[in-house]
Amino acid sequence: MNSDRARRLPLTLAGALLAAALLAVPAVAQQVPPSDAVKLALQAVPGAEPLGVKLKGDHYVVRLKQGGTVIQVLVDANTGQVSQ
Repeated sequence: MNSDRARRLPLTLAGALLAAALLAVPAVAQQVPPSDAVKLALQAVPGAEPLGVKLKGDHYVVRLKQGGTVIQVLVDANTGQVSQ
């Protein structure tokens, strides 16, 4: 019985350490998917066509074409807030 307990002890300790490590990691903000960033940018610039989207830091840069003009719209990757 003691040898069985001795074999389980390292696994129990490893499980406890893993749980403690997971609890210590701060929660990461839910990121807006690129497809949603494009949709949000299109709502801000009606009638535009999407040309592309890139993640730069904590913002998406969404390139849109409206008429003959290329417009860059910034979309916050964490909140979805749109700015131009």
